[in-house]
Amino acid sequence: MSKNISINLIRKKIKISIFNKEKFFFKKKINILLTNCLNFFLKSFLKIKILLILIKTGKPVKIILIRLKNKLKNIDIVIDFGNSFYKNTFLNKKIIKKKINFISSGISGGYEGALNGLCIMIDCKIKIFFKIFFLLKILSTFYKKKYSFCLTKGIGSAHYLKMIHNGIEYGVLQLISEIYFLIKIIFNKKKILNILFFWNKKTINSYLLELLYNILIKKKKYICDVIEQKGTGRWMCLSSIKNFININCIFEALIIRIITKNKFYRNLIKINNLFFFIGNNFFFLEKIKKIYLFCNILCYIQGFNQLIIFSKKYNWKFDFKNILKTFLKNCIIRSKLIFFLITFKKNFFFINKFFFLIKKYFFYLKEIIIFSLNKNINLFLINSSYNFLLIIITKNYNFKIIQLQRNMFGNHIIKSYDKIS
Repeated sequence: MSKNISINLIRKKIKISIFNKEKFFFKKKINILLTNCLNFFLKSFLKIKILLILIKTGKPVKIILIRLKNKLKNIDIVIDFGNSFYKNTFLNKKIIKKKINFISSGISGGYEGALNGLCIMIDCKIKIFFKIFFLLKILSTFYKKKYSFCLTKGIGSAHYLKMIHNGIEYGVLQLISEIYFLIKIIFNKKKILNILFFWNKKTINSYLLELLYNILIKKKKYICDVIEQKGTGRWMCLSSIKNFININCIFEALIIRIITKNKFYRNLIKINNLFFFIGNNFFFLEKIKKIYLFCNILCYIQGFNQLIIFSKKYNWKFDFKNILKTFLKNCIIRSKLIFFLITFKKNFFFINKFFFLIKKYFFYLKEIIIFSLNKNINLFLINSSYNFLLIIITKNYNFKIIQLQRNMFGNHIIKSYDKIS
């Protein structure tokens, strides 16, 4: 990632210096300073130092900031471009002194984005923002009359936004894998490629769906079915649990990643299923498409609702429309569905559009889940979405029984409709 960002800056004739413990090489000889001596690296700057930190999150970031804090001036700017945990960012701000301008920033777009233009989420004061505006323009891309970066207010807010971004990514990746498995039962590879090509031309187009298409075009390779994770999804789930926020879609995606780690037990207790489908292929495919659309929107909605709640807790300021517009280009979770979400205001769950979607797609979810249960197909995220909707639309669910039982053994307060007993 850091190497591609460096190449991007060099292409645009920006003079850079690189400090790195380990040696790495460029394919061509380039006139830049590449050193493993921190003092030599810092002396290479003439006036204002704008330092981009692109290293492993956690302790390594803390160590480099401790080394930097007495060597920088109040005009210097330090930007943490990693996926740092937002609470660590609070501590890192204290480490580097109040005088030095410390900025948290989340970046999306992968290696390709680093080379051709990133989606950047950044938090800083307006004065500092104008000082680094030229750099953000160089590192981002221009799309629909807007550069692909957004400004948030409040230290750690950009890293929290990136955590939400990654959580949504967890959910959408899991959803795509479940949808693909359903389609695979009915159609062969050639037909699936045609379906994905058609979908990517319509309103459900997304970068992650394009990736699936590109993967299927290539020759089949045997890959270990264990899903790795860097921890951002776990942070988001823990953050939601501590603050009583429901993000069941992202939680299910995380659980699946944990389950895949138990490779030994999954191989020990294995049942080979023979999948087949009898029915109208076209209508079944349309139902799958609608479910994908709804569950995809639900992943985004749950992520952004958590962002809304935390913005109030920490007094962070987010321009949600601007954030969504930033996600439209060179972002891992970019999708045409974002155009639909841009029209939403306030809390997404209390919007007529969302209630309309529930009424429209609820029974499609039910049909697909019944089918999956009969065929022993695992649809973790889709099942969870259905259960979540069932709780919303069902009046007088079984929650009161749990509260009554709690009262029986713990003498807790029971709230009734007319009084508190």
